[in-house]
Amino acid sequence: MAPKTTSRWLFCLFLVLLLPSGCGRGEDAVLAKVNGVRLTREDLRAEIPPDYYSSVTPDQKRDFVEQWINSEVLYQEALRRGLQRQPETKKRIRSSEKNILISELIQQELSARTRVTPEEARTYYQSYPEEFTRQQDEMRASQILVPTLEEANSIRRQIEEGADFSRLARERSDDPSSIEGGDLGYFTREDLLSEISKAVFAAAPGVLLKPIKTEFGYHVLLVTDLQKKGTVVLFEHVQDEISGRLSREKERQELDLFLEELRLASSIVQNEKALADTAAE
Repeated sequence: MAPKTTSRWLFCLFLVLLLPSGCGRGEDAVLAKVNGVRLTREDLRAEIPPDYYSSVTPDQKRDFVEQWINSEVLYQEALRRGLQRQPETKKRIRSSEKNILISELIQQELSARTRVTPEEARTYYQSYPEEFTRQQDEMRASQILVPTLEEANSIRRQIEEGADFSRLARERSDDPSSIEGGDLGYFTREDLLSEISKAVFAAAPGVLLKPIKTEFGYHVLLVTDLQKKGTVVLFEHVQDEISGRLSREKERQELDLFLEELRLASSIVQNEKALADTAAE
């Protein structure tokens, strides 16, 4: 199993499919209908990140469609009962709409202001090398996870005979790392299951380990690199992390400036007496 990774995009996709869908183009593109409301191929493809679409199995797509049908049935029943007209529900709908619009405004206004260039990220990296110095030995490995020992041994033989590990991982592995060709990235001893960590840290780069059994199945592991404590992580491996950190800092600063601009341009009245009176309530 990959080091504590999760397919967050799958979770997000399920959430998106809880919402009512728009119309598609042509009946041949319609995946499902609920009382005339359609879910199309275009709708489904639009909600899956392009890098992941080819990895989504037919069964997963059917599950998504079923989830959409269930949510659409519930949504239409809520409308039929007029729940959207109830005073408390209307307040919640307005509150949700307000939050969505605020989020969209901030995104549109700040996206350009908070963009981090590669040069800015590299400058930060060079200015704070201590932040990117390894505190422990780190290994890098790739894996293929399969349900049976027979399949694991077969895959290992294929690799020994020259088959491409990354291709087999994408085609055969049950682990989320299959999307990356089985690459688990760098990890410390504590990041992996103990039985896997023990075997990997006892091996040298380039070693193809014998299948290891865990509660998740059988792991075929290829050790690809070792980096000792005290070495500095390459810029390419932390560039996205640095860019995200700097972008969030810029966002906080720019949002404060944007809010100040809007407040100065607005008529704002605060009733201090009424506010003080609430302290006694």
